Amino acid sequence: MAILGKKFTELEKLIEHQINAQLKEADYKKLLGKIKRYLNDPGVEEYKLDVLASKIINLGADYEAYVSALIFKTMPDNFSRKELVDLQEELYTYIEKDVYGKGLDNVIASKLEQHTITQNPQLSESLARKKALGNWGWLIPHALTQIVLEFILRQISEAVLEAKKGNRKGKIRLKKM
Repeated sequence: MAILGKKFTELEKLIEHQINAQLKEADYKKLLGKIKRYLNDPGVEEYKLDVLASKIINLGADYEAYVSALIFKTMPDNFSRKELVDLQEELYTYIEKDVYGKGLDNVIASKLEQHTITQNPQLSESLARKKALGNWGWLIPHALTQIVLEFILRQISEAVLEAKKGNRKGKIRLKKM
């Protein structure tokens, strides 16, 4: 069922594995629709961007490995190494072509700059910008990948929870304390 499109075959496979027949067909289509809308126009709350920027600065060069580990952790056991590589490439290609340069990367860059200034108050703004983009700017595609992946995983778990709520028999009773 190619709702997200040919480009996201591995991603659809991951989503299917994650929800593993726990959703009704209609809920599954709704979930894929939400994910497709997000992939077309990802948005992130301020708090998330702040956390991401400080994580990038703290982890430094290890941030790339952190995002790879995040992707690896989301994969079901029966995914092969090739499928993991395909998913990672698919995500990075999507990030480079459809997300990078659309504004979200600039927002992350400015957060990195703010955090660099906070941690090094003696630096001028232009030097802080150069330091932020020079030292951590190459990690921005990884940050965008993390944002996209975390959104997808959150949507999957919310959809599964909703489906489980709908399948309950009887009423839920609250006990008085």
